[in-house]
Amino acid sequence: MRALKILGFVLAGLVVLAVAAGAALWFGGGSVLAWAIEKPGSAYFGRNIKIDGPLKIHWGAPTTITAENVHLANASWGSQPDMFTAKHLEIVIYLRTLLHGPARIPQISLDGATLLLEKSKDGQVNWKFHSGAPKKRREFPDLERFIVRDGAFTFHNGVTGAQTELGVNQLDYEAPNPKSPVKIGFDGTFQKAPLRLSGTVAPLAELRDTSKPYPVAFYAALAQSRAVAEGTIAEPLDFAGLDLRLSLSGEHLAEIAAMLGVPLPELPVFRGTAELTGGNGDWALKAMSLKLGQSDLEGGIAVNTNTKVPHIDANFTSSFIDLADFKGFYGGKPANSAAPPKPPSPDGRVVPDTPIAIHKLPGIDADLNIYGGRIRSTGGLPLERVTFGLKLENGELTLKPLNFHLADGDIALNAHFTPFTKEGPPRLQGGIDVRHIDLHKLLSGTAMSDLVKRSAGVVGGFVTIDTRGVSLRDFFANANGDIGLFMENGQVSDLLQELAPIDVLGVLGVYIAGDKPVPINCFVSRFDVKAGVATATTLLLKTPATTVVGTGNLNLGSETIYLKLTPYNNDFTLVSLRTPVEIQGTFRKPSYHVDKAGLIGRIGAAVGLGILFPPAALLPLIDTGLGEHNTCSRAYAAQNPPGNPEPKSGSSAPKK
Repeated sequence: MRALKILGFVLAGLVVLAVAAGAALWFGGGSVLAWAIEKPGSAYFGRNIKIDGPLKIHWGAPTTITAENVHLANASWGSQPDMFTAKHLEIVIYLRTLLHGPARIPQISLDGATLLLEKSKDGQVNWKFHSGAPKKRREFPDLERFIVRDGAFTFHNGVTGAQTELGVNQLDYEAPNPKSPVKIGFDGTFQKAPLRLSGTVAPLAELRDTSKPYPVAFYAALAQSRAVAEGTIAEPLDFAGLDLRLSLSGEHLAEIAAMLGVPLPELPVFRGTAELTGGNGDWALKAMSLKLGQSDLEGGIAVNTNTKVPHIDANFTSSFIDLADFKGFYGGKPANSAAPPKPPSPDGRVVPDTPIAIHKLPGIDADLNIYGGRIRSTGGLPLERVTFGLKLENGELTLKPLNFHLADGDIALNAHFTPFTKEGPPRLQGGIDVRHIDLHKLLSGTAMSDLVKRSAGVVGGFVTIDTRGVSLRDFFANANGDIGLFMENGQVSDLLQELAPIDVLGVLGVYIAGDKPVPINCFVSRFDVKAGVATATTLLLKTPATTVVGTGNLNLGSETIYLKLTPYNNDFTLVSLRTPVEIQGTFRKPSYHVDKAGLIGRIGAAVGLGILFPPAALLPLIDTGLGEHNTCSRAYAAQNPPGNPEPKSGSSAPKK
């Protein structure tokens, strides 16, 4: 672990500085003292050392050395002139132990200290000095007390732009003698969130014993989360040969992820265990078992920090996933979340105004893969066999993809997310592919009415989207893409009444009689989305008696509707009282207007399905969603035998 190496190096450097300064004062006074600080001390670190305040030495056994306003220069390419500063430094040391070792240091204390570790854009690090820290366990000094008050630690990664900040109210290290356990206490902040840590490690005498691993035990509390680590470290100065058992729990995993630069929605309470092994920049979390609300995950994570950008590989399986635990991903509140419930939107909007103002994803590359066999949906939907792949590379996030089996069909989601760039705000590109969903099986396990559960048919479709924004509403308002939804051999009744009043359905010729479901021979829709406005290029509903054709659009930004539905008879009739219906208003509260002027007798047969149906370019998409030889494609083929001209209505194939 670089922190231990740097601590050992700084301690050794402080001892060198103390000895040089003491000798200078003893033999030559102030001018020699300045030489001792600027030459031997600076040469040891390979950096300039400067003391702007007084330096005092009280000789004795032990000897006490104090210095004010100490500065250690940063690397030449560093973002700040100083790597280390301290308003007050005090070292208490038995100088005679420097001759035969190990050095005995009763106390080192720092007040108002800052430490900046950073990596340049080309991968250089500022903590590599000309000399080195103690490289062997037996070289570590007998440090009895180390105290830091009102300090700050910062790590800046110039390769990725990520920055970590650790505030120190007080750090206390205490080892009364080499045979006493070492106690460590910390009170401060991590990324401005409260952090407390306490630990007990084996005595320093055991640290010098290279024949066996070094025992450690730590307890940490970050915000509302807790963690415990117990085990051994074979090479503690190199933070290598780890064999630690971890346990963790908390209420707000999203808060912890945000501190690490990982964007997550609100998630339920969590708890888990794992084994941490490895070292030298290559670690593994094995035998991980994580409980997130009612859902569980098992697997492992491999972390490699030796590459230019740290890389994480994670693979998990789940015996049970409750989708209620993941409502936060689509703007809801998980059932097992400790967060207060979100109030309803005061403006009556349907789409939540969830912020997505991510300036940069964390400075790591990652591959995450999850497989789940048993799934419980929020509404009793028959989900099973989910596979989920997530890739983070060069600051961009890719869903690759999310697949799950649902009601004898399959749904696949893919997405690519780019945070803020020079080109503009975050960008989301993605798509959804829906194939062969059995509507009856989809609804039969839900809490809906028995009549709704009798609905049937095969459903399929697709969505492609490309949008930018800093909130979920922005993503809807700026969307460009293509949306299609199809159904064949269906029957619905109450389900239609959820969408439109029964009198409106009547004038469209879609009659609901008692508990008898309404047959739907074919439903085909396609919307072209530009700048947040979804315009119907094909909207057709065919029942045995009526064909309803729709035109209009949905404004995804303002959440408003304007659609016109026009019914046609499928067979010859002398008089038809069917009439167009306009749907207007908002997504939350649509209104229906029956065109009274349209209540006139229309003599003759309706326009044929082939004339109303979309062009052949849409047929392969329908076949993909519903399967080959589906009712919609057969009906179109029957109306347009080979040699007949193709209808001109419709639009092009979906954008890739």
